[in-house]
Amino acid sequence: MLMSSTVLVHYDTEKPLRLACDASPYGVGAVISHVMENGEERPIAFASRTLTDAENNYAQIEKEALAIIYGVRKFHKYLYGRKFTLFTDHKPLLAILGPKSAVPTLAALRMQRWALILMAYSYELEYKKSADDFKADAMSRLPVTESDKTAQESNIFYFSHVEDLPISAHDIKVGTSRDPLLSKVWSNTMNGWPNYMNDESLKPYFVRRHELSADQGCVLWGLRVIVPQMHRQKILKDLHHEHPGIYKMKALARSYLWWPGLDGEIENMVQNCAVCQAVQKVPAVAPLHPWRWPVRVWQRIHLDFAEKDRQYFLVVVDSHSKWLEVFHMTSTTSSRTIEVLRNLFAAHGLPEEVVSDNGPQFASSEFKQFLAKNGIKQTLVPPYHPASNGAAERSVQILKRALVKQVLEASGQPSITLQHRLSNFLLMYRVTPHTVTGRSPAELFLKREIRTRFSLLRPDLSHTVEHKQAKQKLYHDKERLKLRISGE
Repeated sequence: MLMSSTVLVHYDTEKPLRLACDASPYGVGAVISHVMENGEERPIAFASRTLTDAENNYAQIEKEALAIIYGVRKFHKYLYGRKFTLFTDHKPLLAILGPKSAVPTLAALRMQRWALILMAYSYELEYKKSADDFKADAMSRLPVTESDKTAQESNIFYFSHVEDLPISAHDIKVGTSRDPLLSKVWSNTMNGWPNYMNDESLKPYFVRRHELSADQGCVLWGLRVIVPQMHRQKILKDLHHEHPGIYKMKALARSYLWWPGLDGEIENMVQNCAVCQAVQKVPAVAPLHPWRWPVRVWQRIHLDFAEKDRQYFLVVVDSHSKWLEVFHMTSTTSSRTIEVLRNLFAAHGLPEEVVSDNGPQFASSEFKQFLAKNGIKQTLVPPYHPASNGAAERSVQILKRALVKQVLEASGQPSITLQHRLSNFLLMYRVTPHTVTGRSPAELFLKREIRTRFSLLRPDLSHTVEHKQAKQKLYHDKERLKLRISGE
């Protein structure tokens, strides 16, 4: 019920903001909400977590203060820079953590530290009894209980809006029937279009009328699903999930979906994305000398090491398909590099040529001997000219920028592991058509399309086949029953 759209509302910078926090003997909870025009309080999101072993030893007043700090940190992006009202059901905190109170020098050090943290926010602290519909009291008593309480972030019990779920073909069907414009398009597609169209809003569909089709309540332009208005912003966010550029977003969208003005909305989103603009680089002006394109998959691969925040990655890119493999390296020695490549070659086979820079891992006699024993040609690019290994260098840049974008986007949110971030990036990269080949790396490397969240947009053919088979069985069994009765 809490996750339903009838309960949650979208965050609005114009509406008054409230944050209610509470602690129980084993957990803390927080509820952020808006005050609507009619005076009704509507929640935006809920959050709670269990207490660690150390926090279980806190006094009750410290637990209540911890709940406030947890709520403020959890919803930092909503609260920072805005005036909001903070509610607690522990009255002594009004004098200790109130906005006009001085730092409590006689209190415990952690209370002093928390008071200093709250000084960065603009808030009013008010007391509210638990009996007066205090929603945070329920959240503090509903934390996730796990055996490993040392992993604090793993104990989060966080409610988010149902829009976080991927859009499916059923959602498109419902949205199409409710969309005044798209419902007309569906009706005209099913029943026939008129010879002339004066309605300007229908003209983008009218000029494509011979290429439109309807399937299971969805309207398709070729193989692309036409998305109704109510789902377009969610689809745009999904397309921009890993912050690809304008070209890659358009290429990915053209593989699955369409609506009038889609290209312009994609351009506007990327140009107004603070994360994308923060890592934008000035294009190079040097002349380009491309490598010869291999005619087979895994014929020539490019290797390079990437370093980001003291984390090292081995980047491997197939020159034919642009398929990318990234391995998190705890060590960058030749032995460790050979071990990773041996497992990689066991999965995909031996390449004909390996291109790398003159790094000590690649120039060592151990590495050269490993390649020679496997019949692999080694090509070392000129020293001090990393651009010669352009495929790997470009992949390293893409990887670093993707990790930076993820960090910028996730600031103030629950952290995810490095491997999780890496997997998200690789999935989006592999399914997006490449700027050089015009096809996705997965399609060229695996000879098939990888299933993604966008695959849910397309109507399922098996559903139609099974429905028709069920009808055929029903008719067949009826006729057989009639013949049996007449025979008797």
